[in-house]
Amino acid sequence: MKFSRGDVLLVDGVEYVVLGSVTYRNTADGNCWDEYRMQKTEGASEVWLSIDDVFSEYSVTHVVGERCPSLRGYHIVDHGHEVVVATSGSVDVVPGDQADFNEYEDDTEEKIISEELWSDGAEYSTGHYVDPEDIFLSRHDKATLEKAEAGIRRRAYLITALALLVFCIPLLAGIFEFFSSLFYSPQTISHYLSRQSKTAAPRYSYVTSVTGEAKQKADVYSAGSAYSIDFIAEDIITAIEGETEYVQKDDEAGEGEEGSVAILTKKEYCLVYPSEDNNEVLVQVSKRKFTYTTDESPYRSNRHARRYYRRFYYSTGYSSDSSSYRKYSSPYSSFDDTSISYSDSNSLNTYSGTVRQDSINARRSDGGGLSNGK
Repeated sequence: MKFSRGDVLLVDGVEYVVLGSVTYRNTADGNCWDEYRMQKTEGASEVWLSIDDVFSEYSVTHVVGERCPSLRGYHIVDHGHEVVVATSGSVDVVPGDQADFNEYEDDTEEKIISEELWSDGAEYSTGHYVDPEDIFLSRHDKATLEKAEAGIRRRAYLITALALLVFCIPLLAGIFEFFSSLFYSPQTISHYLSRQSKTAAPRYSYVTSVTGEAKQKADVYSAGSAYSIDFIAEDIITAIEGETEYVQKDDEAGEGEEGSVAILTKKEYCLVYPSEDNNEVLVQVSKRKFTYTTDESPYRSNRHARRYYRRFYYSTGYSSDSSSYRKYSSPYSSFDDTSISYSDSNSLNTYSGTVRQDSINARRSDGGGLSNGK
């Protein structure tokens, strides 16, 4: 599915004119996809149409700026490194430009948030998936293209004038920060590990991804051997500001082995565990749908970690997930091991509650209020 500058498309019943396009390549697998910059033929709204014929994924998004929108209710579904291999028309990148990217989707698997980390800063977009049969080429219209580009030039002049005005009124910056805080949302474990692994002094390094059923995957990171499992678990709990549903350490590990820590949040399942050779601490994280649908052992885990991973999930998360994901089959429907005894007073759960309350108190003292997810 290919389009050109000046093509007029009908996407979900809305008419757009193509202003330009960018072809990206994913360095992990070498696959390419196209993104088209488009503007409504009636109005000034701009969107990007993403066409990935390799994985049959199509979406419409619009740029929302350099600040990450609330990820509450979203989970990470893809990440990697993209390189611009070709451009045409009116776009602001050139071949050779590259960025890290993270893709998130909501519980309905229809809405999406995209994060691109370029050398000069981050860019965030929001949007939704579309079906390929809802994308039509209407016509090629040079006049419509020229009208759209003239409008872009006029808006560029206006934006410049407004930018000068904003520069002269520092009070606007304080107002912006205040309203941004109203939409506060703690980051997910996946988001924290991904971002932290890209810092100048990373505590975590990405190792691999485990492919599961229902288009799910789990990401695995190494924390090396410098820190204990308890330290890493507390670091993750702190990063997500104590937003756990269940967290507990395995106290039945073998002699000479440090017990694994399982962390279950509303959307994710994470295991912090010793590697099979006991030489490093590994962290595997996935959305709960992966665990519900996939019978895969944690990457390079020992026998005790593998067993605890399954027993903990079956005892704490499986029952509620069987309602959320009832259209999918689950290997846990025939689970035949013993359940674990969960204690709300275990030390890590107590630590999580303290972190969560400290975070709430800090937000109240900052005057930011509390997010209700609305």
